[in-house]
Amino acid sequence: MTGKRTLLLFAVMLPVALAAMAGKPRWVGNTPKELNDTYRFVEVVSYGKTIQSARLDAQQQLAQNEQLRRAVLVSIDAGKLSNIDQTMVDGKMTEKIDDKVTISMQVKGQEYRLQGNIVDEYIERINGSIRLHTLYMVAVCSDPVFDKTYLSTSYGAAPVAMSIIPGLGQIYKGSTLKGILMFGGTALCAGAALLCENQRSDYKNKMHEQPRFAQDYNTKANNWETSRNVCLGAAAAVWVYNIIDAAAAKGARKVNVRKTRTFYWSLNPSTTLDGVMMSFNYQF
Repeated sequence: MTGKRTLLLFAVMLPVALAAMAGKPRWVGNTPKELNDTYRFVEVVSYGKTIQSARLDAQQQLAQNEQLRRAVLVSIDAGKLSNIDQTMVDGKMTEKIDDKVTISMQVKGQEYRLQGNIVDEYIERINGSIRLHTLYMVAVCSDPVFDKTYLSTSYGAAPVAMSIIPGLGQIYKGSTLKGILMFGGTALCAGAALLCENQRSDYKNKMHEQPRFAQDYNTKANNWETSRNVCLGAAAAVWVYNIIDAAAAKGARKVNVRKTRTFYWSLNPSTTLDGVMMSFNYQF
């Protein structure tokens, strides 16, 4: 492999790596963990010709979701769910979508209306159709406490440390294709440098074995040495870019869950021999 070919490979690889953006959100196929048992995270995969129809299909699938149905059944048996007072337009689902949804479910022959929030969506366009991944948090009891959720593409300093091995930081941040390109590009350039060094060393040995061709062999050895240096430079450039990218590029969206703290306060009057007293209670 000549130095020119290596430079061409390097020039082509970097734009491809830049174009390989973060893939699916981290929650796709791996829903977050709830911090209390009053609600459930549920991922629904729906389809449609438009985003609106895919969203409507998602709500219909959510109403039939077995994971959610089992959680509701547990709450019913424990006496934690009677009926959440939420109403639907004309008693049925509509195509109006916002962050809050109402889910109608039939469990044990009785209808329950459950409140839910849309946490995030991920849209894929496949052959002219929409495949929609929707992450919901849905109440499974009459008095739900939804934890706070935050969408983030930041992964801290960990990807930078991991990118000492090229591509590992990108894979950790959800950019698998980019990580593979980083690792493959560095390995390819390093392998090409090793091949060039072997060729250079071989021609140097031939200079001593066949002195009458020494000048020709020396020229070829110098060419292979140049190619080796180009390959080493390309490998170093990819490695440095890999570090910078791991630090600066956005990762795949993830959902951070924080516990919702509930605060209670009350004023309680009481009568004693000394008169009337008022006590203040604060619970958190």
